[in-house]
This record gives sequence, structure tokens and C-alpha cells, in this order.
Amino acid sequence: MTVYVESNFVLEQALQQEQSDSCDAIVNLAASGDISLVIPAFSLAEPHHALAQKEKTRNRLSNELQQQLSELGRSKPYREVPNDFGALASILIRSADQERDGLQHAITGLLRTAEVIPLDGGIVTAGGELQTAFAMSGQDAIVLASVLRHLERTKPTESCFLNRNSRDFDDPDVREMLDKFGCRFFARFDHGCQFILTHIGR
Repeated sequence: MTVYVESNFVLEQALQQEQSDSCDAIVNLAASGDISLVIPAFSLAEPHHALAQKEKTRNRLSNELQQQLSELGRSKPYREVPNDFGALASILIRSADQERDGLQHAITGLLRTAEVIPLDGGIVTAGGELQTAFAMSGQDAIVLASVLRHLERTKPTESCFLNRNSRDFDDPDVREMLDKFGCRFFARFDHGCQFILTHIGR
């Protein structure tokens, strides 16, 4: 069975979110040769931008809070508040470091176990057409174009596409395109993992 994943799968692992155990199980199945795991190259680069944006937001929040708390600290009833804030600032900084390490670990694991779909001009062009046709974001359109290209070229007998972005991908027209290749869509990694385990007799 061929299993397609994308950026949200990488972030789920990197941030150790609620469905990360299912993602880890899927990667382990690929490592043991029970499934073929495939990911667009674009989906290995996109999470870096997502984490950078999260870090910028946290830094901005930290700076704004520091300004407000410094003002409060000038009043006698609140002079201890800035000291308490130091612990929160430390957590924000530490979480950013942990997320970067988690992302690197997730990407390294995928590079060891997954086939990477190269990004080329044809996929970018196809992505632009899909973006227009389905009113998708440019990023999601490139991911879909990558998956469709691989399906068309390899024609796997069994396949599924796991993607938590149900807003753009869980669409009847998008599902129809995937269905033409016999590719099932799952908007949850745990549901996709259960489907895979059942399908391979685990």
C-alpha cells in the first residue's frame, strides 16, 4: 500500500500533537517495509515557514507583554509581576527550541523511510491550474499536484492520502480526482492509520 502524507503530518510529529502517535506508527510501518510512504518535497520545506511564523508571533507577544508588565511593575501592588513573567518567557523560548529540534527529527525520520516527490516546473504549473479550479491555496495546490503526478506515474494498486486540512482537500471534486486512482482520503491521521493497519492485516 502507498500512503501519501504532507506538511501537517510533519508538523504533527514535530510538535507532538494529539495524533502524533499515529504518525509515528505509520513511519514505523514504512521503516519495516509494510507500506510505501510518499511525501512531496514541498511538504518537507513548508513546515519550516510554519514554525518560523509561530516563533515570530510568540516573540511579538512576549515583547508586548514585557512592555505592559514593566508598566505594571512601576505600581507597588504589581512589583512582583515582572519576575513572574520571566518564567513564562523562558517557556516560550524553550518551546521554540524544542519545536525546531522536533521538526528536524521528524524530517530526518521521513527522509530515511519515505519516497520524496521532487518539485519541478510541471508540478508548479499543474498546481497553479488546481489553485484556480478549486480555489485552493497555492501551497495546497502544489501538494495535490505532487500527489496526483505520483499516482499517475506509479499507478499503485492500493493507496491513501492523509491530510488534516479538510477545508481544502475534503472536497467532493478533489476526492473524485483521487478516487480515479483508487486513492482514499483521510482527514485524520488516526483514522488513516487504522485503515492502513486493517488493510495490511495488523
